[in-house]
Amino acid sequence: MIKGKQVVVTAASGPNAGALDRTFTSFAQNPFLEMHALIFGQKLPETRLSQITYHLVAPDPSFSDPMRDQYYRRWILLDELDAEYALVVDNGDVLCLQPMPEIPSLLHGAAMGGCVEHAGGRYLMGQEYVSCYLNTGVTFWNVPSSRKIREETMARGRAHFRSIDDQRSINEIVHSRYYDQLMVLPCQYNYRAFLPPKRSSRWPTVTRLDGVVIYHNSHCIDAAKKLLPVKRRAELPDLPQDPAPLTPRQQFWRRVRERLKPHIVGAGLLRRIFSAT
Repeated sequence: MIKGKQVVVTAASGPNAGALDRTFTSFAQNPFLEMHALIFGQKLPETRLSQITYHLVAPDPSFSDPMRDQYYRRWILLDELDAEYALVVDNGDVLCLQPMPEIPSLLHGAAMGGCVEHAGGRYLMGQEYVSCYLNTGVTFWNVPSSRKIREETMARGRAHFRSIDDQRSINEIVHSRYYDQLMVLPCQYNYRAFLPPKRSSRWPTVTRLDGVVIYHNSHCIDAAKKLLPVKRRAELPDLPQDPAPLTPRQQFWRRVRERLKPHIVGAGLLRRIFSAT
């Protein structure tokens, strides 16, 4: 049995503080997780859910914007929860679709875990380029061993305003100084694809969420709920059996057909132009 208190934490303010049943309570299906909500403002919401422990947090204007205050300080406030492991999620668009493994088994000894943002190859200060730029709407932490990462990230965010939802600071800190303490998790733990009828030409669109543990897309939460319950694993269909070894000509046309199938997200427009010429 895994030792050490494990928590799932979100930060909210205003109307979102009273609407945590939309997505956050989906994590209650994991009995090993205590649920905590950091409420930024002057008072706790009038409507509170019994399974959540609420914490009132006084806003810090040094972050220039209330949302930046929440984004950065939710990580450093983990130290006040007396927990060894923490999962931190955005408050209104992160849905747990099925029971998840305990946090230590996901971290495998790392201080922090996260999933790659779509278009994960990015330029950034410090390391200059990384292929696994993290989405920070879902992050996993070994609280004691990650303290320096979280402190340096908060200090960097407080020092200089770049944007409201600034993921760059934590990516710069982790990929430049602490990459050997990072566990990059598969996308099933922070799944960002669109569901019909919503679509984006630059983002993936899928029709099912089988195999997904945590879904994260503000545009498609209602569509995701309609797919519950999801299967534990995605079904992988068999490939048709070739009756005999293919000739060079057959191999050529097979490769052409495969290249024309969608496989690179965001390349659909270029593929349609190429197919029409």
